[in-house]
Amino acid sequence: MKRLRRWTHVFSRSQRRVGLDIGSSTIKLIELEQRANRYRLKRFGVCNLGSEVAEEDASHDSHRLKAALGDLLQEFELLGSSVAISVSGPSVMVKRIRVSGVEQDALDEYLTWEGHQYIPYAMSEIYFDYWILPPPRPRPASTETELLLVAAKQQVVESRKTLLEEIGVHPIVCDVDGLALMKTMMRRRPDFRGRSFAVANVGASGMNLVFVDDEQPLMVRDVSFEGTSSNRAIGEAGAVEDTAGRGPGGTGCQENPSAVAEITREIKCCIESVLERYPALDVEKLFLCGGQSRHPQLQSELHNALAIPVLPFNPFDEIECQADHPDREQLSASAHLGGVAVGLALHQDNHG
Repeated sequence: MKRLRRWTHVFSRSQRRVGLDIGSSTIKLIELEQRANRYRLKRFGVCNLGSEVAEEDASHDSHRLKAALGDLLQEFELLGSSVAISVSGPSVMVKRIRVSGVEQDALDEYLTWEGHQYIPYAMSEIYFDYWILPPPRPRPASTETELLLVAAKQQVVESRKTLLEEIGVHPIVCDVDGLALMKTMMRRRPDFRGRSFAVANVGASGMNLVFVDDEQPLMVRDVSFEGTSSNRAIGEAGAVEDTAGRGPGGTGCQENPSAVAEITREIKCCIESVLERYPALDVEKLFLCGGQSRHPQLQSELHNALAIPVLPFNPFDEIECQADHPDREQLSASAHLGGVAVGLALHQDNHG
């Protein structure tokens, strides 16, 4: 059995903290510098892959993707660097589980042999990792340990890893999109620590949803859109030029009530599922990011359907910019695309 975090045997002396988010229609690349407890943004770039690349190969192992990644990494002078990456979609599972009568130092062995109880894949075909969640207050007398269990198919992870190594970068962290999004949210919004909220990263062919209560993930779910890509169905509001900080391109949103209704329905169903499991939970707000998050009809439809505030999420709040970086207005124009990439760059294992 292999573990996702064992990739951390690959280290670089570079002080760069680089997050690389490869989506179905865009690549998002961010480089941060850490100074004390603050972060400085060196570069943020978005490359629009186009619908042809997204449809050409679902594993993203295509010649055009490889060329686009290579060009962006070379432009930012990041070839040879260590990067944090993520995976998402039907090949990934994130689940809260309770394990009884197992000491913490025996969890690895227990999950290696008994993980099939919780994971709908053959254990020989996956990587897994877990996060021990703190016990509720007051601490119960039970001997149960609650975990957040993460599993991903080896084929998907290795394909992504091999692609990047062929280009000339070193993936040292493999996270999942939803948890990277949560890292970004908790880092950038300290006022929401101890609160309950949801974040939706709405992309071209699917979305990541994470529900957080008291700084702990209650549910992390990936939703794939059926049929035609939502990027084309909703419109190209999220399209950006392929150079950092230049802001949005394209011609704006097209109205498509069916696509908006599908996204709204999926988010509402997920919230109802969380409330069914945690009836005392009060989801205070929903934050939106991702390429489709700026569709004006989507925000209003969600607010009407959920009866809670629906707000845009800027992951670059409180991140210092270099003096030669484009101004804040230009950065804000594409900031809604950076939620996962920022979380990857903030990963605790993403360091030299």
